Amino acid sequence: MKKTIILLISLLGLFFVEANAQDKVVLLDISLEDKSAYLNVSPDIFTDYRDVVENELGATFILNEDQAINSNMLKETDVLILLSTLNSETPKRTRSVTEVNAIVSFVEKGGSLVIFTDEDKRVDIESFGANEIVRPFGLEFGDELPYSGNVGAMSFIGEFIEGRYELPYSGSRELIGGIPISVMNGDGAHLHGAYKKLNNGGKLVAFGETMVGLFIGGVSFERPDGDSIVWKGEDNKQFMKELINWTLND
Repeated sequence: MKKTIILLISLLGLFFVEANAQDKVVLLDISLEDKSAYLNVSPDIFTDYRDVVENELGATFILNEDQAINSNMLKETDVLILLSTLNSETPKRTRSVTEVNAIVSFVEKGGSLVIFTDEDKRVDIESFGANEIVRPFGLEFGDELPYSGNVGAMSFIGEFIEGRYELPYSGSRELIGGIPISVMNGDGAHLHGAYKKLNNGGKLVAFGETMVGLFIGGVSFERPDGDSIVWKGEDNKQFMKELINWTLND
């Protein structure tokens, strides 16, 4: 009888976890960059995001390609992911003050935000609105760091990351503040990613580079001319799965 009760409680717990996840929405924003720019670098990126969010975590995935983020959009969102632009010289638009304020308010009200930046040639940190978004929560992005090449990064085992995972890394900017989640391999061992939890349940995760957000399904691809590129970061999908899963949990 005791074993039956324990099994029933376990099954009920699983049901409530799955039901909770099915009510959640993950919004991936690429509205400051052309979609083709991401596909040229990581051809399966959006398919991979949908697979992780919907098939593996049971939430709903939405891709925002063109709309400026606003408070009405965020009312239907639980996790917002801001992917860095890839060419700072040709952004589609600049993030407005109204948009920045909506994102900050979203986190202040208990929403979860994951923000990726990168080196100067990929993102204009001011037009992206990065520091205006993270500073209210005690984080800050600094200058770009000396280029290190394909050195990779390593995650820390912690509150929601279960392993010492190898992550992609090749060029980034300084990240200050928060609880460390990952560090680059190489000279300086600079902070790669960090997070902050708010008392109201809001969560913020920030990265000084965007490769970990680009290569969610793998770190190798074949160019049209047949040449293959392979980056370090064999554990990146598992890392991103655990990260997104944490942001989805209340």
